[in-house]
Amino acid sequence: MRNVIAKNPFLKEMGIDYSKLHVTFLSETAQKGSMEKLETLATGLDRFYPASHEIYLYCPSGYGRTKLSNNAIEKALSVKATTRNWKTTNTLFEMVSKL
Repeated sequence: MRNVIAKNPFLKEMGIDYSKLHVTFLSETAQKGSMEKLETLATGLDRFYPASHEIYLYCPSGYGRTKLSNNAIEKALSVKATTRNWKTTNTLFEMVSKL
C-alpha cells in the first residue's frame, strides 16, 4: 500500500483535488494492449494512469459521473477490480501499517 500511495502520479500535479482521486486495484496484470480500451472511456476531464496492478484515476466531475467506473474497467481489461477513493486508500494503508 505504501508503494501505491507513493507512486500516485497525480500527487505531483498542481491543483489536484484529492477528493477526486481514486485507485482501481486489479486482480492481475492487464493483458498487453488492453489499456487502449480505457482511452475511449476517459472522456471530458477524466484521466487515468495505469500501473502494474492498479489504475490511478482523477475524476474532477466526480466518480459518479465518470465512464471509468469499476465495472467498465473490469469489462475493458477482462480482470476483476475494486476501486477506492483516495481517503479510503490512505486509511487502508494506516490500518495495515499498525499490524
